[in-house]
Amino acid sequence: METSLVDAMKLLAAAILVGGAAIGSATGVGGVGASLIESSARQPAEADRLQSKAFLMAGMLDAVPIMAVALALLILFGDPLG
Repeated sequence: METSLVDAMKLLAAAILVGGAAIGSATGVGGVGASLIESSARQPAEADRLQSKAFLMAGMLDAVPIMAVALALLILFGDPLG
């Protein structure tokens, strides 16, 4: 009985971790995209530089859910008690 509760809590923790990271990353990438469009509209001559910086930031923001998935797998399959 106790192990099934621990397994259920592990699943819940992993789901919250991955879901929260995905929502946060999607919000961040959306903000970067919105800022890129606004900045490109204000200064069209700088659009190429702004686009490369926006892609760099989007790549950094996408690294967060990847690390969250790795941590979730560690929570699910790591056995700290044995």
